[in-house]
Amino acid sequence: MIAAVFVLPALMTHPAAAQQGSAATSFPVSAYLCETATYAVDFAAAVANEAEEEFAKDIVGRLAKREVCGRYRGIAVIEEQKVIVADGIMYRLTALRFREDGRLAWSAERVFAMDQHSSAWHL
Repeated sequence: MIAAVFVLPALMTHPAAAQQGSAATSFPVSAYLCETATYAVDFAAAVANEAEEEFAKDIVGRLAKREVCGRYRGIAVIEEQKVIVADGIMYRLTALRFREDGRLAWSAERVFAMDQHSSAWHL
């Protein structure tokens, strides 16, 4: 929790965070996204372990027993954004709502690995 206090102000300078505060600005998206926040974290963890995006998509798909991540293209707005800690790593989760069909897709970005710092950072 302490780490969130120090890192959260820095996160708010990120362009996506700035867009969330504005009047739902839409923007073009072409990225690998997932159906849920949990799958997005799994995808980001696989990519952080040096897996290519296509391979990471397959890893998460095998865990879910179906395809849950893939390449999304379209015009979207940020519907929700939050910061979570999973397995000692802080992630910024972003939910994108696509204008064309109303689909909701999630992205997770690894922000901070707490286990790489002094014991004061461990939760």
